[in-house]
Amino acid sequence: MVDTNISSKIELFLSCRRLVNKDVFSKSDPMAVLSMKDGINYRSMSKIDRTEVIDNNLNPDFKKRFVLDYHFERRQELLIQVFDVDSSRVDRTSDHDFLGMARTTLADLVSRGKAALPLCDKAGRTMKQRSMVIVRCRELGDTSLICNLTMQGNSLPKMDLFGKADPYLEIYKKSAVDNSWLPVTKTEVQKYTYKPRWKPLELSAAALCNNDRKLPLLFKCFDWDRNSTPDRIGQFETTLEELEAKQPLAEFLLRKPKDAGKKRPKKRGSIGIALKLRKEHTFLEYIRGGCQINLTVAVDFTASNGDPREARSLHFIGHGFENAYQKAMVTIGNILTPYDSDNKYPLFGFGARIKRTNRVEHCFPLTMNEADPEVKGVQGILEAYRGAFNHVLLSGPTYFSEVLAMAAANASAARFNNDSQEYHILLILTDGRYDDERQSIDQIVAASTLPLSIIIVGVGKADFSAMEKLDGDEVRLTSSTGQRAYRDIVQFVPFRKFKSPQLLAKETLQEIPAQFLSYAKMKNAIPLDAKFAVNASETKLPVLNYQPSVHVLTRTPTLYDSKQRSMQQMSTANIHLLASQPNMFPPAQAAVVPQSYHPAVSSQQPSMYQGAFNQTPAGQVAPVPVHVQAARVIPQQAVHNPAPSAVPSAAPSAPSLVADNRVQSTADQISALESQMKAAAANMDFVNAQRLKEQIDKLKAQSAAPPAYAGGDAYYMAPPPP
Repeated sequence: MVDTNISSKIELFLSCRRLVNKDVFSKSDPMAVLSMKDGINYRSMSKIDRTEVIDNNLNPDFKKRFVLDYHFERRQELLIQVFDVDSSRVDRTSDHDFLGMARTTLADLVSRGKAALPLCDKAGRTMKQRSMVIVRCRELGDTSLICNLTMQGNSLPKMDLFGKADPYLEIYKKSAVDNSWLPVTKTEVQKYTYKPRWKPLELSAAALCNNDRKLPLLFKCFDWDRNSTPDRIGQFETTLEELEAKQPLAEFLLRKPKDAGKKRPKKRGSIGIALKLRKEHTFLEYIRGGCQINLTVAVDFTASNGDPREARSLHFIGHGFENAYQKAMVTIGNILTPYDSDNKYPLFGFGARIKRTNRVEHCFPLTMNEADPEVKGVQGILEAYRGAFNHVLLSGPTYFSEVLAMAAANASAARFNNDSQEYHILLILTDGRYDDERQSIDQIVAASTLPLSIIIVGVGKADFSAMEKLDGDEVRLTSSTGQRAYRDIVQFVPFRKFKSPQLLAKETLQEIPAQFLSYAKMKNAIPLDAKFAVNASETKLPVLNYQPSVHVLTRTPTLYDSKQRSMQQMSTANIHLLASQPNMFPPAQAAVVPQSYHPAVSSQQPSMYQGAFNQTPAGQVAPVPVHVQAARVIPQQAVHNPAPSAVPSAAPSAPSLVADNRVQSTADQISALESQMKAAAANMDFVNAQRLKEQIDKLKAQSAAPPAYAGGDAYYMAPPPP
């Protein structure tokens, strides 16, 4: 089990200003509650802790310190709620008056150091008194500590019949979760020796012991064998604190677990460790200083993805379904948004035939504007991706080199010095092997000296073994001219390995801080002065307005049940039925289609792809909503909360989104059910025959119901008069 959960400790302090006074004869007695959600450890908002209660104060400065683990590769959302305490049961917030709440992300806070968050009511409206909560944030502990370990063995036992020993060391640290031992690193093998001298190891205190000097460390010494499993020579436990205390050379006797309790255990030699500590700048120091992280996205539009009009295609969009391309864009984009001040992302495609030129392009902007390939925010990425299918045809082959050259050109133009710092991340989404391996490797090796990291996400079930070669974790890449990559800048991850987008983001982004620091070290660049110091004046603090994460599907479809006179959630299976067989929801219980699921209507070549659901921001009117009527899905003019009397009884005619031969009419359903009922009766299956008869009667009754009308952003039957 490898520890991939290296984090930085962050401490937060809260203050409030201009709180609402809820008490009559005195001032409010405020208390703040902090909750967090990161999608992995906390899948929903979970309470972290609360502050103390400060009596009669509308501008409290709480002394409570909140200590959190910061992860660059996660979107860690925070919720701060402020209450006026009115009872002795302090932890029972339902007994207290609500004074306001604020939402933000931990990334927004650590990139600023200190910020003001406007307090809102439970409906999300800003408080009239302009109440706010001020958050101070700083990194905790010796997170910039680098440990240099020089290790040697003495008097190791003979382990081979015809030789000496081939020893190497493995280092483990104890997990804070389940007390298991997590691998940290290991040395090389020293052959034919009883007194090995291993090469020095250099790693951060965060990687070695999670910045905890008292965290137990386990050193295991093995004898390497060519044709069998290694033999354990012995082991010992220690801590970083103990290693420091025993310098200049800490000596530890090797023991096996079976030696415990013995008065005279067998001699197995010893290990000496020389420790040197030094300070280095941390990733958070660069981020807080104002370094910009710029994301560029490149999407595979080759024909191997499959016809986007077919549900089995990797590019299929619609019917309440988000494909893997969309999930990867949204998840990674949401995480990197706080680190990009202009919130603009260049978006490119490769491997498609452009309709207007009839040429196959291997690096083209999805905006179809060579002069401006950028889109605004993660929502802009989704919209440009969906809109690109109106301008391209899937083609091939799969070439990475042009996209890599474009990213390298952008990175080479970026400044990274002691005055201005900018780092680029290229996200490549692809479905399989690539056809220009030599050129791609040459581009990556050349880009290893630039402020650039490359993330490749493999989508689908193809063989990605060729992609593993680009990820230089084990073997550093070498160009066709023999030049080795200066540093590892590529991370490849197959999408299918992860059950959730949050785990995908964790895997793809966790190497970025180390890659960033390796480049900063190469350039000898120190962090910029912090944009907002922790002791900055409150009047000059940046006001952070919460930006919720973007989702491909923003709302859940519902049904109006005329019998219960209430809205019922619509299942995914019924969403598919709505697109392929609209009459499966007869007028008596017609489907309510939210704006985020309105089909994209085109008057040319009706297809399943054109029935894909477009996303529109909550509270806006979709440009072309749909009208569910009989066996056709037809466009209707956009309306916003019309009165029932103002809605026309029939929608204007237009081409069907779904081919007529794929639509089953109510009469056809009744005929099919009658045939099944007769067959069941002939087989003496009267129970099934009775069930089928009830379905037939229900369909006949529903087919005689009045037509549906549009109401706001939903389509449903008018409830019967009381």
